[in-house]
Amino acid sequence: MLTQGILEAYCAIDRARIDDVVLRAAKLALADGLAVMVAATGLEPATQRFTDYALSSGHGPSSLIGMPRKVSAVHAALANGALAHAIDFEDTFEEGMIHPNASLIPAVLALAESEGIDERSTLFALALGCDFSCRLSLAIDGDPAQLGWYHPPILSGLGATLGCSVLLRLDAVATNDALGLFAAQFMLTDELKRSPNSDLRAVREGFAARAAVEAALLARAGVRGVEKPLEGQSGVFRILTGKPPLRQAFEGIGSRYWGPEVGIKRWPACRGTHSAILLAQRLKTKQIPASEIARIGVKLSPPNDMLFTPRTQRIAPSTPIDAKFSIPFVLAVTLQDGAISLSSFSQERLTDPAILALTSRVHLDETAAAGGHEAEYRVQLNDGSIVAEIIADLPVWRARDIDLYDLAGKVGECFGAGTGLVDAATFLSRMNEFGDAGPVRLSSLLWDHSL
Repeated sequence: MLTQGILEAYCAIDRARIDDVVLRAAKLALADGLAVMVAATGLEPATQRFTDYALSSGHGPSSLIGMPRKVSAVHAALANGALAHAIDFEDTFEEGMIHPNASLIPAVLALAESEGIDERSTLFALALGCDFSCRLSLAIDGDPAQLGWYHPPILSGLGATLGCSVLLRLDAVATNDALGLFAAQFMLTDELKRSPNSDLRAVREGFAARAAVEAALLARAGVRGVEKPLEGQSGVFRILTGKPPLRQAFEGIGSRYWGPEVGIKRWPACRGTHSAILLAQRLKTKQIPASEIARIGVKLSPPNDMLFTPRTQRIAPSTPIDAKFSIPFVLAVTLQDGAISLSSFSQERLTDPAILALTSRVHLDETAAAGGHEAEYRVQLNDGSIVAEIIADLPVWRARDIDLYDLAGKVGECFGAGTGLVDAATFLSRMNEFGDAGPVRLSSLLWDHSL
């Protein structure tokens, strides 16, 4: 069985011999993910409902980000997971187009706190869970959206389930059960892309993180799942695409890790909108002001065409998370302001007449980028002249190429938007030491010890 062989390979990895480069990437992802979750506490109102719900469940051993209260691991994973994607600033695995750490980090941290697990073991679980998510994304053969599925949080949630299983030291059989139990709890349809008033786009990872924790705990308790959760006739992959997973994606488990290849986001918007940010920067360099632009036509490839449809929603997004999934809005606000930041998606900017006038001049011309480019832009100026720009590919800020302190600017912006926490410099200093101490305690990273 494919799944069983994959899990046996992960269970055979010696945690004492794993490469430090892999653990450093996991630490970097953890610091980045926590900073993004901190920012979401002050920027996405929908997440507060999840925190309030978690608080109503009573006390427990696992921390809630943004406040010094603790709840059960399941409820902490739900509430903190709702923060992980809420501002769409978390890391991205470019090769597979998923967010591998979004549900993984809140799930593993909640379980590590509740189980009293040490920091190094936590990093090990994060590293393996991230690697598994990335491999799952490379194993997809087809477009799940064609069958109505929104797969990125499904795959990252399976990675979170493996991470939780590794943390609990489950064997391959129990981990196989956990994956099946996760799939029984969490699948997400593509309908969220067509529902501008839904909170699901922002908080989706909370459901995946909660399901991952519950699946691992239930598997440890002896609850049996299904025999072939990935490759089975009705397994996750056949449901998503109608095809089995590509087996080559799982070659080299334990000898090659994808975590160091994951990209840290530079800008707080959907990765598919980043070509628009680069275009705006080029037009600024060419000293072409927004007022001189009559029309912008865009040529790109799926699935980024979803960032233009439905058009009425994309040229006048009603929520910050909706605006982050709009090429017309991201391009317009960057052209108008000269840069993009967390404040670019405030209600004031969403209703700015000058920005909305610009969004209406941005159009999807073709859904097939020639030559494999990220996007092609055709900017028509008021005088009739044309400025053509090709964005061949996006620069990737890979975890293997950067240091923890390279995140200082991003962490500072995120902590400035969050509530009641230590300053960014203190957080980075504490994260630098993470992995060398005893049991995981979020309070030791995020709160002033004098409180």
